[in-house]
Amino acid sequence: MGWKKLTVVVVAATAMISATIALSMELTKQQQVEMEVAEEPQTAIEPPKVGDTTTLENMENMPIYYDDEQVLLLPVRNVVEGLGGSVKWDAEKKATEVAFHGKKLLLYRGTTDAQLNGYDITLDREAETINTCLYVSENVLSEYFATEVVWDSTQRLVTIKTGDNTKPVMASKHMEGKDGERMYTAEIPVIVGLNDMHYEKSLNHDLQQFALEQLQSFPDVQKEPAQQQEEQPTQGQAQKEAEQTQPQETQQEEQPQETEEPKQEIPKPNHVRIQFQKGYFGKKFLSLFWDVQVDGKLQAKGINVNLQEQKYVTMEDLLNTEDVKEKLGVYQQDAEKKNYYISEKKEWVLLPNDLEKGSYQQVAVPQDIAKAVCKDKYLFLVS
Repeated sequence: MGWKKLTVVVVAATAMISATIALSMELTKQQQVEMEVAEEPQTAIEPPKVGDTTTLENMENMPIYYDDEQVLLLPVRNVVEGLGGSVKWDAEKKATEVAFHGKKLLLYRGTTDAQLNGYDITLDREAETINTCLYVSENVLSEYFATEVVWDSTQRLVTIKTGDNTKPVMASKHMEGKDGERMYTAEIPVIVGLNDMHYEKSLNHDLQQFALEQLQSFPDVQKEPAQQQEEQPTQGQAQKEAEQTQPQETQQEEQPQETEEPKQEIPKPNHVRIQFQKGYFGKKFLSLFWDVQVDGKLQAKGINVNLQEQKYVTMEDLLNTEDVKEKLGVYQQDAEKKNYYISEKKEWVLLPNDLEKGSYQQVAVPQDIAKAVCKDKYLFLVS
């Protein structure tokens, strides 16, 4: 065979091989696209409206109820997609992303760690895989997505009533740590769904900083974000910078002649526990109180916020009179301007601290007295 014929044969064979590879790649790509499309729901489900009741049946994965724990576990994909939401895998974060009613929840398999709209939160029970399906406890749906879950054990059916998803929700973040034999635990509220995102972040920052202040003696607790530390110099740094800008003679004159006595080291607590008690929470108002325990001594601190006006509300702000003693009667002795909270049942609860005994009380103001002294703008806080 001549060189010319051999060259023609090699070129033809190369062309055939290239065409075969291209066809194979195109078929593989088409198969992948078909598989991806097949995973998408055939018809979009319209999300239920407020007050709608949805019964989920004929699901591929059934709910699981543990009688001994009285815990209902729900299959995430089946329930969320059955209500018109979406569930997908976030490969970068290695998490299951649940998008439902304007909120995004990231679930991590085998842990209680999660994220809600970008905030780190802690679930009451870990997200677990059962028969290749991801399950969570029912209160994940009820607390974060404003739904009421009803379990019919006889028929083994889940019925879900849709609530008002325009209301903000409250989650929590748990922290714990040790320093030798010293230890701490903290539960921090996380507010999600306010109309003003900037204020929402500011409020969550305030709540977190209060908790971190109680834990400042533990070395593993970050007191302030690094960025804020750079932007806001400490008082000592500010004073040092001010001294450096003064003339040298002035600096010498202002230097104290006597050396300062060494400061006594404040004893560090052996155990710190911080929890919060959720009170009234709606579109207009947020109320809760901190329960802080340091080495067995308790103290309470109320947090009350007008969410529309974006300001903290004292007891005096609620009252339509300046004569607190006359209007509150015997309850005025327990009334502090800031230390109270509004319960979920709309009770005004005073929180007097007894620092000597290391305890506090919860003193509920009778509703007739609360109504008589309440300003018109806050009457919705009285049952």
